[in-house]
Amino acid sequence: MGLISASTQIRIVSAFHLAIAYLLIFQPELLDRQGVIVLLGRAMGIDQVVRFSSAAVRPVSSFLGLLFAFVAFGDLVGAGIDGIPFYIHWGGQSPVRVTFFFALAGLTYVYNADPAAQSTWVASGISSFKTNWVFSWAFVEIIAWFSIYSSLREERQSIFIERERAAQNS
Repeated sequence: MGLISASTQIRIVSAFHLAIAYLLIFQPELLDRQGVIVLLGRAMGIDQVVRFSSAAVRPVSSFLGLLFAFVAFGDLVGAGIDGIPFYIHWGGQSPVRVTFFFALAGLTYVYNADPAAQSTWVASGISSFKTNWVFSWAFVEIIAWFSIYSSLREERQSIFIERERAAQNS
């Protein structure tokens, strides 16, 4: 069994989302200076940097902050479920989220943001994803949700083993 339960990990991810929401709404300039985001972007060859503190991007960053807060509160409610419904809910949510963020990180890394390669409206719309912020966010989410998925499987397996032992003893 892991050091941190799946429920605690979900609450930690929710707190992380709430912190990002606060920063996007009230202090976006702090996100502009985060070394981890720049480091991961440069390591993967993604040089396009998003500046959340610019006046043109400020309304969008506030809206993103609201979305992060909404997701965080929804996850906190889901993390409060007890018993088997918790494992059913998050057992379905976590692989979907890992897959989504893996696809997003892969798209961010593989996609060619060269203007000459953007001949269709789909390609020009996807070009806004090739930023160091999107890749860093997807990468951290992959790690977090895969860890949650692994913890869920271990916890669910231990519950079933305990139930089987209890059934054999009675």
